[in-house]
Amino acid sequence: MQDPAPLVRRNRSLILLVAVALLALVGCAPTASAVVERAHAVGPAGAPPVAALSVAAQPIRQAAESPAGRILFVRDGNLWLWNGGTSRQFSEGHTWFQPAFSPGGREIAYVYWADNFSDIFVMAADGSTTRRITRGQSASLPDNIWAFRPSWSPDGERIAYVSDATSQFNQVWLINREGGNRRQLTSEASGFQWTDSLTWEPKGDRIAVTAARAMGDPSNIFLVDVATGSSDKLTNHTNGAFDPSWSPEGDAIAYIGRPTSTGELWVSNIDGTQTAHIDKLQYVRSPVWSPDGKSLAVLATHSGMFEIWIVPVKRTAAGFELGEPKQLTREAAVDPMSGLTWAP
Repeated sequence: MQDPAPLVRRNRSLILLVAVALLALVGCAPTASAVVERAHAVGPAGAPPVAALSVAAQPIRQAAESPAGRILFVRDGNLWLWNGGTSRQFSEGHTWFQPAFSPGGREIAYVYWADNFSDIFVMAADGSTTRRITRGQSASLPDNIWAFRPSWSPDGERIAYVSDATSQFNQVWLINREGGNRRQLTSEASGFQWTDSLTWEPKGDRIAVTAARAMGDPSNIFLVDVATGSSDKLTNHTNGAFDPSWSPEGDAIAYIGRPTSTGELWVSNIDGTQTAHIDKLQYVRSPVWSPDGKSLAVLATHSGMFEIWIVPVKRTAAGFELGEPKQLTREAAVDPMSGLTWAP
């Protein structure tokens, strides 16, 4: 599987081609589920329908052992909620992507992905209320803007995301929880050609982001100072690294590294001096820490589709020890580009 490619401004065809190519590389495509085949429209000041709390759909098979907490994932453009050993469909319309629980799990930021733009929305975790955070839809089609990868600040007051609002390729932006005080954090002038998936440091001072300095460079993980925009490079894998996730304790970052042609799950301390990795999962993507910091949920393929796996993480004197992966879902066909989010 290739590194995540930068999304070209206002060109959904390329975005869809990238998504199809990523899935084709693993011989996998999302399976159809019994959901409503209806897309909903969003006006410039509107919002998508409130998430349904019980949408009829085929159940997803689960593993016998169940970790604590709630895990949100995307299947066929709809949100699904895993909780207590069962999964249920949480939205309909095929336009919901890249969900992110707020600290504590009371709200969910997500991407509403329409034909020619995408925006960040926030809703209550029970689906009762929704508000629009970004406004990329324009009356003029060429002026539409894309927004992706929402990630909450530790205090829940701001959301970091990537957008092409002022650039050809996505850069990191910050915005407050109500949609005000938008500020661009990275740019070509600050040394980044493009950026993608990101995660906040628990102290709130830095953001770990997937990025590349030049168009031909493989992506790696950079630590960007929220106040100044200055950055330090965390990873130096020959074939790239992506999908960072900062641990709740702030002492480690999980990510997907490619020291060879195959992606592997890695955990590193913040200065990169202590690392651990495993290569037991195929086409692994999107690690996310459990709320207690003792395990990771990741996506990896099994029988031609992406499933959720749980990997124990143990701190040792030498750094970290990653345990045996255990498959959590069966036949879930999770969207790998939307990732996972885990809350208490």
